[in-house]
Amino acid sequence: MKFYLLFLFLFIIGFIIYIIYENKNLEINHYKVVSKKIPKSFNGTSFVMISDLHNNSFGRNNESLLSEINKIKPSFIIIAGDMIVGKPTADFTVAKNLLSKLALRYPIYYAYGNHEQRVDQKAEYYNSQWDSYLRKLDKEGVHILDNKSLKLSKKGESMTITGLTIDLDFFRRRKIPKMKVEDLEKLVGKLDKKCYNIVIAHNPLYFKKYIDFGADLTLSGHIHGGILRLPFLGGVISPQCELFPKYDAGSFEKDEQVMLVSRGLGTHTIKLRIFNRPELMAITLERK
Repeated sequence: MKFYLLFLFLFIIGFIIYIIYENKNLEINHYKVVSKKIPKSFNGTSFVMISDLHNNSFGRNNESLLSEINKIKPSFIIIAGDMIVGKPTADFTVAKNLLSKLALRYPIYYAYGNHEQRVDQKAEYYNSQWDSYLRKLDKEGVHILDNKSLKLSKKGESMTITGLTIDLDFFRRRKIPKMKVEDLEKLVGKLDKKCYNIVIAHNPLYFKKYIDFGADLTLSGHIHGGILRLPFLGGVISPQCELFPKYDAGSFEKDEQVMLVSRGLGTHTIKLRIFNRPELMAITLERK
């Protein structure tokens, strides 16, 4: 009996140590996106996607995260939302310091997640630091794509990056409204479907609507990899309390249109990740 109790005790201690290790150690995953719509001048372009940092830090002042990004040498950086935790006591220091350092070396395109939206749109979440945060990022050249599109041009060719800020109702746990393409077009207008369109959409639940909207590459996060990941089954639960969410992490494709869903870099309410290391995505565009 004592042997079994000792074994159980050591197993629990070992499991806790493993979880702490897993939550603090980055996993860098490389993805290649292939499309005939990618302009020739953007063939081979690489960038990184950061999602769901939630004020987490890898090493002092995020030195480990910065080091990994610099090793990749991306052409630009895309932020797929939730750099902060959207609460009345929200602190923007970690996100602001990281973005300030990255902005010295790379163009940054930052779309909101639901946590930025809470601070920006909902009075009960308002924090006086928010305006200062946005002014600081604007001063340092960070492109805030809050329902905005921006065209990247190179050698006479171009592609478009659009940041979608969908209504917070679409993040509800119950009685989620049905999304229509018209809802998206009201936010940013119609996309030019002759152009290669990268759409940053924090919530991957609406992948099919993003496709109909005209997204060739959708970049999402939000699901945190399902918090707990199981072999063959994937993520267990989404922030909207959906069991085994279809779009939990990784690459999804329909009719040659692709969505990449990051497992994210941090946690907030449930400060736990099991078999689910924080993920930094490195993405390369390849013309077909």
